[in-house]
Amino acid sequence: MKINFTKSEYRTLLDVIYMADWILHAHNTEDRSDSGEYLNLFQKLMSHAKAMDCEDYVVFDEEQKKYSESYLFEEESPALEYIDEFENDSFWGELISRLARRDVLAEYKPNNPGDIETEELFVIISEAEDKWSKEFEAYDLSRIRLDNRQLDTIH
Repeated sequence: MKINFTKSEYRTLLDVIYMADWILHAHNTEDRSDSGEYLNLFQKLMSHAKAMDCEDYVVFDEEQKKYSESYLFEEESPALEYIDEFENDSFWGELISRLARRDVLAEYKPNNPGDIETEELFVIISEAEDKWSKEFEAYDLSRIRLDNRQLDTIH
């Protein structure tokens, strides 16, 4: 199969693979052995940068024999803005969800998962999420505090 891209589409594709690569590797301190196919595809796509007039956005490291995004790419790409937006939304969504679950489970202390009906649990958790969402919209993290008495048990 052969796919033709315009130079503009190729430039957009560089943004897309940057975001995909970031999702796969941003929080890993070691190489992921399970993402080799993706890395190979990213390398293959970046190897065509010069032919697509994008050589300013991709650099080749002779020592590592590997392509990566250039400083100019990182300065100009909208991908970083999308990643920041995604991270911010993910942070707040996860924080709200986890605090709501914690509160519901602490309040209802079900002895076994079947003690509360699934639909009822969903409604209760949704209400708790609404509470936390309003809290963070109004006060951000300014009213969140740790119980200092419990800090010694954590560390």
